[in-house]
Amino acid sequence: MKIRIWPFALIVAGILIFFYPKLSETYDNYQQQKLIQEWQASFQNIDLDEPDQDGTEEQADAPVESDPAPEAPPGNAEKDDRLEGMLHIEKIDLNLPILHGATQENMKTTLASIDNTGQAGQIGNYAIAGHRNRTYGRNFNRLDEMEEGDTIEVDNGEHKYTYTVVEKLYVKPDEVWVLEGNGKDKEITLVTCHPMGKSTHRLIIKGKMLEDSSAAS
Repeated sequence: MKIRIWPFALIVAGILIFFYPKLSETYDNYQQQKLIQEWQASFQNIDLDEPDQDGTEEQADAPVESDPAPEAPPGNAEKDDRLEGMLHIEKIDLNLPILHGATQENMKTTLASIDNTGQAGQIGNYAIAGHRNRTYGRNFNRLDEMEEGDTIEVDNGEHKYTYTVVEKLYVKPDEVWVLEGNGKDKEITLVTCHPMGKSTHRLIIKGKMLEDSSAAS
């Protein structure tokens, strides 16, 4: 019986070896499509702008006092498991928490990182999404003021990482390639809708971190 099993096992092994590259490619394609669908879902969530707290919509060209930066919680306060850190952009007076996962719920509250992208201070592309509310200064309302050479700071509670803006571009909602890293740089990508109120495109701000730009908090 054992002698008869060996030829069958060899045939099965040969078939598996023959089809393995195709099966592997199919699985990789499936994983890529899954990531793309998740990224596209995050892009779509950006369209769902929330009304201002008083139920009115302020015009972008009518500045009003923006919400104050949230105070740091007391040392004994329980930390929200979703909290990844703080995003600070001095040029546009932005200082907001970053939650993990660009879900509708998270983005109603503040900014949120996009799943399956990078992490702050590491090689890869750390992508953060935010609504472009009509109230002046709220969330990513003023993100279009960013230019090359401006700085973006991420504080994860242990280190502060400073990125320099290297590119500003506008893409269609399905152009999720902007979320991919180049495999060698420590990158950051900020994403919001454009133009305000129509959301036919995405405003993208891309930055890179210098090797000496991190420091202990």
